This record gives sequence, structure tokens and C-alpha cells, in this order.
Amino acid sequence: MRRFLGGAVLTVAILLGLVLAAGPLALGYLAKAGYEDLLAGLIEDLPDREILENSYNRGWFASSAAFEVLIHPDSAAQAPARPIRIRLDSRIAQGPWIWLTTRLPPVLGRIHTRLEVQGLPVALPVLPMSIELYADGSGRMQLRVPPGETLPTAQVMGLRHGPLDGDLVVSSGQEAVEVRLTLPEGVVTTPTGPLARLSDLRFEVDRPDESSGTGRLQVALVEVDGAVGTTGSAGTAPPSLRIEGLSATLSRTLREGLLDLRLGLAAKQLATASMTYGRSELGLSGERLDAEALADLGEGIRLLATDQVAQEMRGLVTAGLIASLAPRFIESATRIGVEPIRIETPDGLALGRLDLRLDPGTAATSRLTSGVVDWVILLRADGDLELPEAVALDWIARSLEPGFEDELLPNSEPTAEQAARQEAQTLLEGWIREGWVTRRDTRISSALRLGDGLLTINGKTVPLR
Repeated sequence: MRRFLGGAVLTVAILLGLVLAAGPLALGYLAKAGYEDLLAGLIEDLPDREILENSYNRGWFASSAAFEVLIHPDSAAQAPARPIRIRLDSRIAQGPWIWLTTRLPPVLGRIHTRLEVQGLPVALPVLPMSIELYADGSGRMQLRVPPGETLPTAQVMGLRHGPLDGDLVVSSGQEAVEVRLTLPEGVVTTPTGPLARLSDLRFEVDRPDESSGTGRLQVALVEVDGAVGTTGSAGTAPPSLRIEGLSATLSRTLREGLLDLRLGLAAKQLATASMTYGRSELGLSGERLDAEALADLGEGIRLLATDQVAQEMRGLVTAGLIASLAPRFIESATRIGVEPIRIETPDGLALGRLDLRLDPGTAATSRLTSGVVDWVILLRADGDLELPEAVALDWIARSLEPGFEDELLPNSEPTAEQAARQEAQTLLEGWIREGWVTRRDTRISSALRLGDGLLTINGKTVPLR
């Protein structure tokens, strides 16, 4: 009996030894496959990339990897840009202390990575990350950056920051993604001093599948231009822009090639160098957008912004782009909404909304020609705007000021401001007199309607054909 028990114990010990010895080797292959899959998912959408290095040295209990990619700038862009260089140096642990765990699914490997990014307008610190690869193909990444500072140069801006914490969770198959990022304080610096400051940044992304997702951004305070002193304390010059309680939410849904987008922006207080606004809200939405047509539109706009299209040809190219894409948006009954527009000004509320639809109705898109008027009759629009007259005059004057400054001497800025305000008053009085705008006490308003090729502004109809 003792011999039997002794033989059984020896057999179990040998088998366990074989598992402990061969396990890391097998798991090394799995960890390498998981690393390569994760890397492929991260760089899949990078444009015009050049792989400079992609090495993987597999060991028994630990492996090492290096990856470096160069993203070339758009050669068609008018403004020169620097290439972006991304480098990851990783150490992958795959020994028995990793996979002999009680968690499910089991951990195949743990990756410790240093991420370096060069070529951005702001110099970023080295980002240390820890990644766990699980047996079901999922993974979790943790980003923990201690407080630090990168110095500005003539080519890039610097960054002074507090502790940066981030988490990224990817499901098996990389369909579902969750992102969490927090930064208590960050200051963008230049060789002459701070440029912008933010505090208490929180960013979240939830993408349950490839067809939907929601992103949320919250920042307690944003200040730009002279908002902080050289030591981080409040400076004497007022900021050119100050936003308190900024929040943004973006959601997307893609079904059968049609994309729905919704963007909501809000701020508790927004202050410029000349005016302070209270609670402000802006909502933007796009429904039933043809995703492929939207991508073609973006490529067309990018092309128009370059020097590949001669100035005298841009009007013709723009008309051709609209004529080719409009039927695709019309066929999908695209809708664009701007609602709400709500701004608390010192003189009262500014309110507005706009609803724009492309309604094919009974008209067949196959009968549409390249003429813009031919499809403009399918537009439907409904919008209203109401705001204090003083605010309207201020906004109009600010839109006119750059033109007056170009015409006047550099030392005549007060004269340019006065001329812009006088011109704004003349324009607004003319619109009121002609009926395009309605004045009630200290507020003005106007309404817009569009349908069947007729544009109606404040009750005045203008045929579009």
C-alpha cells in the first residue's frame, strides 16, 4: 500500500512538474498571439503608417517585444506637419505565478509597456502601462503616470500635469471597449509661459459593440491665454477664455450603413475678455447619415482644403461633390438638428433651434441632375432664434471687426471697434425695417422655414428657383 501511495505521489509530482515546465512554453505562444492581436487592433485604423520595428523575443517565463511605427503627415495638406512616431517597449510575464490564478478567465500574460509618442504639438511624458491578456481573448490596460513636466521648445509645447490614471477594457473579439481617464490638473506651456490650463478632467467611453457607443467628457475648469502665471498661480492678465463646468457627450449608432450621431455640449459659465455668460447648452444631432457617403464627403472636404485643387476650380469641384453625394443623403432621409441653443447672457436668454431634413417624398432620386436647385427643393428646414438686441449687436460687431482692422492702421483698434459697432447697428436696423427681424422691447427674433423650393424668413418668402 505504501509503495502504491508513493508511486501515485511520484506520478502526480512528475505530471505537475511537466505542467509547470511546459506550461509557460505553451502559454508563451498564446501570450504572443494575444499581444499581436491586441497590437493589430490598436494600429488597424492608423493612416499612412510605416512599421519601423516589430520584434518579439519569446522566453520561458518572460518575453520582450518592441514596436515602433511612423505615421506620415498628409502630403496634400497645405500646412507643414511633423510625422508622428509611436514606440512601445514591452516585457511580457507568462510564468506559473501568472496563470495559476483563481480568476476567470485565467490570465495568459501580463505586459509592462513604456509608450513614447513624438511629433504631436504637445510634448507628452513617457506613458507606463500594464496590460493583462486573458484566455478568452479579452484584455485590460492600466495607465498610471506620476505627476511631472515636459519642457517646451520652439517646435512643441510643454505639459505640466498631475497624476494621470487611465483604464482600457477590451472584450474578446475586441468588439466591446470601455475607457476611463482622469487628470486632476494640466497646464500647456510655451517658452514664454503658460498657454492653457485645465482641472479635474474625466473622460469615459462605453462601446458595447462596433455599431454603438457613447463618450463623455467633463472638465471642471478650462482657461486659455494668460490664465496662469509662470509658477502655476493665477496671473494678473485676465484669460481670453474661461469655461467652468464643461461637459460633452457624444453617442453614435450604426445600423444597416446608416449612422446616428448626437453631441451635447454644456457649460456652467463661459467668459471671454469682454463678456461673461451663464449656463450655456448646445445640442447637435445627425440622423440616418449614409456612412459611406459621409466618408466620401470628408475626403472631398480634405481635398478642397489642399493646394491640389486650383482656386478657380474649387467652385466647380464643390458643386460636383454636392451633386454626387446629395442623392445618397436624400435617399436615406437624412436629418440634421441643432437643439437646444440656450445661452444665459448678462442681458437675458439667447434661445434658438434648427431642424433640417432631406425628404425624398415622391420624387425619385434617379431623376436628380447635377443642378443644385434640382435637389434643393427636397430640403425641409424649420428654425427660430430669439436673443437680446444688445447681444446681437455685440456678436455682429465682432464678426465685422477683423475686416475693419484690415482696412485701418494697426494703432487704430478703438476706431475699428467703433466702426464695427456702428456698421452692426446699421445692418440690424435695416433688417428690422425690411421685416427680416422682429423687435419686441429689448429683444429681437426671427424664424426660418424652408420647403418646396421656398425660403421663408420671418414671414418673407424668397423663391429658390
